[in-house]
Amino acid sequence: MRSLRAIGRFLSDESGQALAEEGLLLVTLLGVGGVGGLILVKQHPEMLHAIDIIVRSYWFVLSVPFP
Repeated sequence: MRSLRAIGRFLSDESGQALAEEGLLLVTLLGVGGVGGLILVKQHPEMLHAIDIIVRSYWFVLSVPFP
C-alpha cells in the first residue's frame, strides 16, 4: 500500500513536469520530421535533390581554405 502512495505522490509531483514536457515535444518533433521526410522522399524527389544541392554548396563554401 505504501508503494502505491509513493507512486501516486511521484506522479502528482511537479518535479519532473518540465522533463516530461520536453520529452513529449522532442518525440513530437522527431515524429513530424520523420513523417515529413518520408513524404518528401516519396512524393517530391526533385525537391530533395534541390535541398541536396543547396547543402553541398554551403558545405563547399564553408570548407574553402581562405576567408
